[in-house]
Amino acid sequence: MSAPTAPTPDQVLQMMQGKMGDTLPEWPGRLKELAPDLLVSTAQLSQGSVQRPDSTIPLKYRHLMAVAAALGRRQAGCARSQAHLAMQEGATAEEVLDAVRIARHLMAAGILDAAAPILKDLAGTK
Repeated sequence: MSAPTAPTPDQVLQMMQGKMGDTLPEWPGRLKELAPDLLVSTAQLSQGSVQRPDSTIPLKYRHLMAVAAALGRRQAGCARSQAHLAMQEGATAEEVLDAVRIARHLMAAGILDAAAPILKDLAGTK
């Protein structure tokens, strides 16, 4: 049994453009020129995560999860592309907004978690 042939950088970029349209971030085109192997390996990572065909999580929800994760990392372009892909898979505007709400909540909770040592110190001053 032979290993599947990796797509070419041109094929990867075409596939990304076809799926994401005008929401495609700028970096894939630049990466194709500067480090085509990195573009291909990034696409292969996607095939093993968000795009994994045998995932038990429906694709729409995987894209909504990716929206929240991208927002949490402050990756606006990625979040936009993932929202576009989620809507292609049937997500509603309200579902995308819920992903934004969830990301916002987790970011706020993260700040409180990071402040836990300060809160502990302050509790000792009362």
